[in-house]
Amino acid sequence: MDTTTWKISYPEKFIAEIEHYPSVQHNHQNQQIQAHTQDLRTTFQYEKIEEGCYLFVVDMEALEATKIAILGDREVEYFCLSYQLIRGGVNKTPHKDNYQQSKALSLPRICSFYNNAFDYETNFEEKAGIRAFIFCFKKEWLMQHIDLSSVDKQAGFMKVLAKEMDGIAYFNDSFYKDTYDELNHVLSSHKRSPVYSLVVKKLSMALIADFFSIVTDPLSVLNVPAQPEEFDGIENIKDYIHNHFRKGFPGLDYLAELGKMTVPTMRRQFKRQTGKTAFDYFREVQMRYAFELLQQGHRVKQVAYLLSFSNASNFSRTFKEVYRLPPAAIVKLIDE
Repeated sequence: MDTTTWKISYPEKFIAEIEHYPSVQHNHQNQQIQAHTQDLRTTFQYEKIEEGCYLFVVDMEALEATKIAILGDREVEYFCLSYQLIRGGVNKTPHKDNYQQSKALSLPRICSFYNNAFDYETNFEEKAGIRAFIFCFKKEWLMQHIDLSSVDKQAGFMKVLAKEMDGIAYFNDSFYKDTYDELNHVLSSHKRSPVYSLVVKKLSMALIADFFSIVTDPLSVLNVPAQPEEFDGIENIKDYIHNHFRKGFPGLDYLAELGKMTVPTMRRQFKRQTGKTAFDYFREVQMRYAFELLQQGHRVKQVAYLLSFSNASNFSRTFKEVYRLPPAAIVKLIDE
């Protein structure tokens, strides 16, 4: 089996250099690169979140059994936070043995954090595939946005930053996967909304913040995992919120009873498993639905009524807290 080798760099350099690869098609308008081979279909989509921070979406699908090698660019210092979904038989193997929890690399849904020294090989079975969201940061951007002064230097991700390790991987259910799913939906949409870039940035920053909030917290779910019954209880609460959010917030006592735990335990486990309080989670579900309705042409008063707000002003204030824009601005963009 032949091995295809890719040298991955910080997106700005990678995008500039990939033009020289054979059989590469670059759609500048859609910010998409196709680099298909006889046995592997590969698509890269890129979004600049801020200066020093990119989102790279990588899709790979094997037409037949194949193997690729991914090498980091040692000439440019960068760090990557990757959320991946695996379909079918995919086996990832790091080149170095010091990659902690390396077995997690081939799980169907994982999150990994690594630096530019991380090299690995991936074996694909026929029809297997990967979809990965890779947030690429310059070190200056990370230092500007995250205060690491009080974080335990022995934490895995801190060793990655210090170049004592190449990378580390976690089972993705430890993180706020609902945000990932929403971002995946936005990026996969054939028709981009007028506020596409704003929504991509909002969801991207939420995923980045969720990761670092969890790995920097000594009491996080990674260090104090939930018991199986507590995990199931939080999933029941989340399902209830998604199915009944239009009725208003049911209260902590009701949610705790639904999850078969005390209120303090429910509040602690909900924050650990989702990165948010139950009320903040409820509000975000509500506002995502509101955003969809506004895009479909509903008026602000209609949406406020459908979500059981007492008046349109309260709804507008809440919507602006979540999306940093009043709902009337969304309506105006749609009308234009």
